[in-house]
Amino acid sequence: MKVALLQCNSVSGDVVGNLERVLLAARRAARAGADLCVTPELALCGVTPGEYLCAPDFAPGCRAALDHLAKALADGPPLLVGVPVPSVYATGLLSNAAALVRNGGWQVASRKVYQGLGRNPGHEGDLYHFDRGISCGIISLCGWRLGVVLCEGASGGGSSFWKTPYASGHNPLMEMIQRGVDAVVHMTATPFRLGIQSEMEHLLSHVAARHHIHLFSVNMVGGTDVHVYNGQSTAFDPTGRLLARARAFEEDLLLVGCASDSKEKTSNRIEAQCACPEEACWRALVLGVHDFVAKCGAEQVLLGLSGGMDSALVCCIAAAALGSERVSAVLMPSPYTSEASLEDARRLADNLGVTTICLPIEPLMQSFAQSLAPGLEQFAPWEGESTFENVQSRIRGTLLTCLANRARALVLNTGNKSEAGMGYCTLYGDSVGALSVIGDLSKSEVFALGRWYNQWRGEEVIPQRVLEKEPSAELAPNQKDSDTLPPYDVLDPLLAQCLRPRPGYMLDAVGSDVRRRLFAAEFKRRQLPPALVISDMPFGQGWRIPLNGRYRLPDFS
Repeated sequence: MKVALLQCNSVSGDVVGNLERVLLAARRAARAGADLCVTPELALCGVTPGEYLCAPDFAPGCRAALDHLAKALADGPPLLVGVPVPSVYATGLLSNAAALVRNGGWQVASRKVYQGLGRNPGHEGDLYHFDRGISCGIISLCGWRLGVVLCEGASGGGSSFWKTPYASGHNPLMEMIQRGVDAVVHMTATPFRLGIQSEMEHLLSHVAARHHIHLFSVNMVGGTDVHVYNGQSTAFDPTGRLLARARAFEEDLLLVGCASDSKEKTSNRIEAQCACPEEACWRALVLGVHDFVAKCGAEQVLLGLSGGMDSALVCCIAAAALGSERVSAVLMPSPYTSEASLEDARRLADNLGVTTICLPIEPLMQSFAQSLAPGLEQFAPWEGESTFENVQSRIRGTLLTCLANRARALVLNTGNKSEAGMGYCTLYGDSVGALSVIGDLSKSEVFALGRWYNQWRGEEVIPQRVLEKEPSAELAPNQKDSDTLPPYDVLDPLLAQCLRPRPGYMLDAVGSDVRRRLFAAEFKRRQLPPALVISDMPFGQGWRIPLNGRYRLPDFS
């Protein structure tokens, strides 16, 4: 038997476009001799459809697309396609299902089983719109009994499907195995995070070997909102050996032969995994930016280029994702901007071939100071006040958004996770943007990725001075980030510990101050642009604290 894993990049809500993608891929697979085609979970409607599912014409539209698929593929191989269908378990809900399309018709082959009510990265809203499912379906094809499973791989609620024993005795996976399946077909949309591919392959290999079955796993690829899906669909034999792996971060059609002779086995394609975490992170961010811009229907992007590390990396990512001709870098020097920063910004832009626009902001700073004077006189100044530093940032944010209006472009935000954690940003200033490209990377990770990028390119695209100089917002004379924040090599491990504390870990005085500032800055983070997710604990998704809480504990010692 030959199974074709159709690793497609669906657009949420675009049932017409997704239908065309699936149909085209299925016809290609048919020409290649496939006996069965399989799409990822929710391929026909797109992942995380959210409130689209509540629209009265959405589920009927998906049904109409299934009817069209059935007619168009009447003479082709069977197709398992991910699609929402009416629930048979709960009135008013839908099932996240796999429909089997064959012989000019279709039927529901399996429904997703949600084993836990915990965090389900990338699919947090599923439990509000879909039923929880009870059991997995089994189909017969070419003398094989195939169990059909829809769930995540090695993260969130998906891992509980594969691992968790149930005291009640209800275990959908074991029930399916006991019914005598030769293989499991796993349809998933597992969001990327660093390390996920190795975890997923280890888990699925173990399942295949433990139950002595073939296992075919097809994953979604592409960017949807803040989540990126890395593809790399896989197949394993009953010993747990990897039979095939599709390309990373690209649409692909992976044809897997399952004959017992060695010639058939060696003909399967095994694409390489990313060579290092930095490569995986880079490719995820590039794909995330490309698909966010494309799926929003934009042609151009703008970003503020300061001569610092954050904006340099975002500019490199944008140029790789969209092409340098679609990226404009805006230089907005103030009286405090060093000549070195301007030189580094221009050199980077020249290296990438992106357009630069220079808009000095000193005249606007003077105008703001003059206009604000009568109002500010009504309030007493205070030590540490940053009114005019914030004015500079807000001027820059205004200039970027005005240019974006004229250019019909999206603004890419250049803030990082360390700054967001500490609230080291200005609302409606450097926080503006349609998408935060590196908002889930700490400052240390930003520098590491920048160094890797230069090495990977084999040239000094990002000027060495940018990689070496001390970080500064340059909003005041001789200002450095370290005037306000702990050094990033101290801050970033503390932030990571606060986001995912270890039992028994004691925070020192610096750590306690970091946690205090982390908690106090939640009101800012709720207003930041959506950030592409590459970690297992991003702000705003799985990690939230009260907006107006006050963290105080008694100490009666």
